[in-house]
Formats: sequence, C-alpha cells, structure tokens
Amino acid sequence: MSDQRVERHVGRDRRKRRDPVLHLISVFGFVSWALMLPALLLIDQARPEVETFFDRWLGLKVNPYWDVATFRYAFFLMLLIMLLSGAGLVFNSFRIKRKEDSIRVNLIIIFGFSLIGVIYYLGRFGL
Repeated sequence: MSDQRVERHVGRDRRKRRDPVLHLISVFGFVSWALMLPALLLIDQARPEVETFFDRWLGLKVNPYWDVATFRYAFFLMLLIMLLSGAGLVFNSFRIKRKEDSIRVNLIIIFGFSLIGVIYYLGRFGL
C-alpha cells in the first residue's frame, strides 16, 4: 500500500508558487546582461582610434593608445558581471533536481564574455 502511495506522488508537481531560487537566478541573469551594455560602451570609448583616410588627408592627429582609466571602469564592471553570473550558476547547479530543470545557458555565455574581458585587461594592462 505504501508503494502505491509513493508512485502517486512521483509524477505530480507539488509546487504552488514560483520558486524564489529560480526567480533569483533570473534576476542575476538579467542584471548581468544589463551591466554588460555599459561595459561594452566603456570599452568602445576606451579603445584606440583608428586613423582613416580623411584623418590623414586633413592632417588630424588620432590617439593610437587605449584609455586605461576608462577601460578600468569596464574591467570592474566585468568583474561584477562575473560575480553575479557565477553566483547565478552556483544557485542553478544546486537547483537542478527535476527533469525539467536545466542549466541557464545565458549565464554561461555572459560569464564567458566577462571572463574573456577580464583576462584581456589583465594581460594587456595588469593591475
């Protein structure tokens, strides 16, 4: 009799409301992607200028060097993104219990992008 009772509960989803851990994982993913936009804008502002035909023709000077101060802000934003997405991945790994639960690919992607940015900064400029 107890075996029949266990079988009845195996396939039934007993969750009544949204899981707060899943909500937290979604928030980490959203905030990480939202912070990536300012980081990319800062990197664009910090990158060296490329000399064009018109710059040469008009005799305009361009700055061929990275703006290290601006790139440093992007570096700290990427560190924050790494922390948030890493925390989301840790929570997600603890949350995978059912067949329908899955790993959030967007957290892996944003973690990878920020890791590449951090490694580039450290390799190029150091601390």
